[in-house]
Amino acid sequence: LDLNKDNLSEVIINTFIMEKNSLLRNKQIDSDLSGSTCVSVIYTPQKLIIANLGDSRCVLGKNKDGNWEFENLSRDHKPNIKDEADRIKKCGGRIRPMIDEDGCFVGPLRVYMKDKDLPGLAMTRSFGDYFASIAGTISEPEVTEHILKEEDKFIVLASDGLYEFIDSDEVVKYVGEFYEKNDIVGCCEFLYKESCKRWIDEEE
Repeated sequence: LDLNKDNLSEVIINTFIMEKNSLLRNKQIDSDLSGSTCVSVIYTPQKLIIANLGDSRCVLGKNKDGNWEFENLSRDHKPNIKDEADRIKKCGGRIRPMIDEDGCFVGPLRVYMKDKDLPGLAMTRSFGDYFASIAGTISEPEVTEHILKEEDKFIVLASDGLYEFIDSDEVVKYVGEFYEKNDIVGCCEFLYKESCKRWIDEEE
């Protein structure tokens, strides 16, 4: 990649779309009702270039006067975001929560096809998920840039496996403690165990 090119965002977006097309052509992989999010970062000494697809997230940890602060460098693509929801509806898709056996709405908003109760995807962009793409989900990432500053110390790239029950602020404070001890492995192990515990507590 030529990082000085004006059309770098276009190159990244086209790469994601090519990957989506390759996945759909691969008959050995059943992606009708399965897919993946993706968050990626190109790092240079001057800036970060973030490409996000779905509800994985890039979070920046900053240290200001000894205090840890966070900044979300990506946006979660979910049906509760107006511009994302508008695209789904324009394509004929429906947005609503799941319905339990008693006919009650449960959980977050999800994407459904116009005339089928499929797929019930809780995000509006992803790789794969063919049935969801009929309802208006896309594989085009959102590409943003962040100019690095002295206070910027680390980034955390993770799926909603981490962020579902631990918010960005809390994640940065946890990672900050391990950053000061230079213990990357210990940090990853802690976040893994803490997120597992919270999933079990929240989702039985």
